Amino acid sequence: MARIQIGTESIYYTRTNDQALTILLFIHGSGGNHKSWPDCLRSLEKIGVVLMDLPGHGLSSGSGRTTVLEYADFVDDFVSAMGLSRVIVAGHSLGGAIVLELALKQPDWLAGLVLVGTGARLRVHADILNGIGQDYPKTVDLICRWAFGPDASKELIDGSRKALLDTDPGVTRGDFIACNAFDVAPQVGDIPYPTLIVSASDDRLTPSKYGAYLNQHIKNSQFCLIQRAGHMMTIEKPEAFMDSLTVFIESVP
Repeated sequence: MARIQIGTESIYYTRTNDQALTILLFIHGSGGNHKSWPDCLRSLEKIGVVLMDLPGHGLSSGSGRTTVLEYADFVDDFVSAMGLSRVIVAGHSLGGAIVLELALKQPDWLAGLVLVGTGARLRVHADILNGIGQDYPKTVDLICRWAFGPDASKELIDGSRKALLDTDPGVTRGDFIACNAFDVAPQVGDIPYPTLIVSASDDRLTPSKYGAYLNQHIKNSQFCLIQRAGHMMTIEKPEAFMDSLTVFIESVP
């Protein structure tokens, strides 16, 4: 567990295998934090794992952003401040949009992409976008009902509910505004990086057709569909996610 200062913001992160030449950086989704990724990631060998909280989320200070590009610029600054030189970036939902934006920027440090429960465009249901400002707890309940598949435990759902409730409603709303305005569909065919795309069969927030679209248009991509999981597939079915991730990492030059 550590912190790094980026401008006026104190950013929380965890890191394993400090001497590893390749780093896997994980970026969470709207209103979330680093706990939306499974604990078993820390067991990966021969590769460093960095889990971070975006500004205004989790244990990080600062302000959330309202565009995906602003978040991508922040992640670029984070990687530079950390002194990382070869990074595979994984993003879930909003995090995946941030990864796509980074891929279009093509920073020197980027080596590969992992896109989880995300799409080239991310329209947000009006009940979520409008409800956050009207009744945040009620809207969080709605998000959690839509975010999980049929096998999710009450413990998992309650954990995600708590994470959202602990995030400032203005930050969460800014995240969803950023998602709603995001659209790089005309550009994803230009992405040159090896890419893993992970979708879930029961994802109501970002249906698997969004992942299939990315797979069709990103030339050097692999597609994994996790069965009986929803939008929070990484913690619902961590073994299936880890299997696909491990195979992908071994395929990245």
